Amino acid sequence: MTNSTSLHRAMRMLSAIASDPDEILVITLRGKPASKSRPRFGKGGRVYSSQEQRAAERATAMQIRAAVKSPMTGNVALACVFYRPNRQRIDVDNMLKHVCDAANGIAWHDDSQVTSITGVVELDEENPRTVIAITQHATSMTRGADAVRGCAHCGAPVSLIRKTGRAPKYCSPACRSVVSRVASIAERPCPQCRESFAPSNSRQKFCSTDCRAASIRGSQKAAAAPFSKCSDCGAGLSHRRGGRCRECWRKSRRAVEIEPIVEQLGLLMPAPRETEAEEDAWA
Repeated sequence: MTNSTSLHRAMRMLSAIASDPDEILVITLRGKPASKSRPRFGKGGRVYSSQEQRAAERATAMQIRAAVKSPMTGNVALACVFYRPNRQRIDVDNMLKHVCDAANGIAWHDDSQVTSITGVVELDEENPRTVIAITQHATSMTRGADAVRGCAHCGAPVSLIRKTGRAPKYCSPACRSVVSRVASIAERPCPQCRESFAPSNSRQKFCSTDCRAASIRGSQKAAAAPFSKCSDCGAGLSHRRGGRCRECWRKSRRAVEIEPIVEQLGLLMPAPRETEAEEDAWA
């Protein structure tokens, strides 16, 4: 298989999922495709890689760095075609892992940006190589610089990348406190104009400064008015609300509630007993 054919094959693998099929970067790494071996454990449980594996990873990183101008900032789709020189049984995921580790920090900033990955193994005894195709990936699982959304309060960009927990909705604690404070206060009627309004804080009583000033003026006028008088007897009261004095109120209450009960009890009481003289007269 010629080199141009292998390049077109890698591009076709990514054209279906690329954000822009015309912006696919294809890199050809000369030499036998390397594989990521299992980690080794030293004394005290220390994990390390062999010198051969580290050298192969540095060589792959040098070839990728020569072809990539700057790391991609958003989601990345990766497709690799490995042309092996023999039929040795090597897992394709180990070869993909080798490419991902070598390209980390060069083709992209972090491995989490790679949200689509494809690997194909082919046989080419005369020309072993690795063909890598990299492009921006369109997906709802945004990563990197694409993982942003507007602040729910001010609209400023907020990064969705977090190691733990859910992604934030606000750009700062100040925006979060403003929204939570306003949302917790329900609409209320203005005591002056009776119009419903949404207060900006829990202590706001009037809908505007005009209503507040009018309420103060009304309170001052009410304080300057003379005290009320009893509507029944004309005696002076200790307030300006009007009504009756306590004695008149008690009389009216007695007339309405107590006297009808007394009259009803009087009708039910037995008649008074006649005297002995009256009884002898009747006899």
